[in-house]
Amino acid sequence: MTSEKTVAGWIAGAARPVRAGTADGPRTDLEPLRDAARDAAVVAVATATRGAHEQFVLQDRAFRFLVEELGFRTLALEEDWTTGLRLDAYARTGRDDPAEALRDAWLPWQTAEILDALRWIRSFNERHPDDPVRIIGLDFHATREAAYDAVEEHVRRGAPGRAAELAGLLAPLRPSGPIDEHVARYRALPDKQPLIERAERALALVRSLPVDPLAVRHAQAIADFHHLHAMPVLDIERVEARFAESILWWHEQTGAKVVYWGGTAHASAGEAVLNGELARGKASRDAAPGPGPTRTNAGGRLRRRLGARFVPIGLTFDHGAVHGGVSVPSPPAAFGDAVLGTAGPPHYLLDLREARTRTDGVGAWLRAPAPVRVIGPGYRPGDDAGHNVQGGAPGTLFDVLIHSQEVTPARPLP
Repeated sequence: MTSEKTVAGWIAGAARPVRAGTADGPRTDLEPLRDAARDAAVVAVATATRGAHEQFVLQDRAFRFLVEELGFRTLALEEDWTTGLRLDAYARTGRDDPAEALRDAWLPWQTAEILDALRWIRSFNERHPDDPVRIIGLDFHATREAAYDAVEEHVRRGAPGRAAELAGLLAPLRPSGPIDEHVARYRALPDKQPLIERAERALALVRSLPVDPLAVRHAQAIADFHHLHAMPVLDIERVEARFAESILWWHEQTGAKVVYWGGTAHASAGEAVLNGELARGKASRDAAPGPGPTRTNAGGRLRRRLGARFVPIGLTFDHGAVHGGVSVPSPPAAFGDAVLGTAGPPHYLLDLREARTRTDGVGAWLRAPAPVRVIGPGYRPGDDAGHNVQGGAPGTLFDVLIHSQEVTPARPLP
């Protein structure tokens, strides 16, 4: 109890109030992010839930600050590669309806708050046509025809003599009809190996040709799709590795600094045991609570590669209501983030970097392994204590925390 009082006292003195009502307006309250992220190549904004209005607003506000104040120019989403292509096309050209583009996105992204963020990116790009913000998707569970069309176009331009060969390899793989139906048909096949081999041969062919490196990413997404849906359970290691690889590849190819919007389970920095649902992906939404696999998540992989040039910001909350009005209580006392709700203003920012080295109760709390809450779209209030990630401590998972005492549901698109 003494340690908790010490931590609560530190929070009361160190917490910096922030706004969480709307993403518009001044962002001077986020000024501590300047020092934390000035030398970063990748900043992850890791959210405890994708169902709360305030968490969407705070991740958007952090993104806008990083874009306007520190020159970040890419938003990486835990979203399918081909959906990312469509969102990026809107951001660059404005020729699509952003609300309609979001219809292809993962359901938790289909909110008015995300629509506001997309419109802001488009507005920024109109003001900075020679220095635009780009959008990329990191996932491959719903790879649509856009990847097939794009890779074939790259090969027609760069190696026209091999275009017919590539088209022949891809023809039996191409989606037809709604992507969910295509996924279901593929998953029902008794023998998927011939199609996996085709996808791998197409990838090897593209890699061997003098084409834009982007073509290889399109072909990689096609191959990954076929591997992913051939597995009886979600291959979380492959997913985490590809999230990190795609971010690093984009940064190295473009030189752009990247903001990564992800869930705590994926975007925090550490080895993690994920309990409850896997917190993203259709294959995981109905998973029952219980011990999950130990794996290095995407944020941990980025930390290994980039060191201090990877900065994870954790968005946490104490209690409230999330998607669909589902009520979420305060986290169990044993959780590492439970003490955050005992002090501080309604929404506040904490820089954890220097405090990690303290020798008192604050340092001990930041370094002590403990579960940290994760509330995904399959959250069940009766199993509240099982929805968490383990294997890290608040001070190892995050460099900065932005905490909300209470949250309200995000606004779904009509």
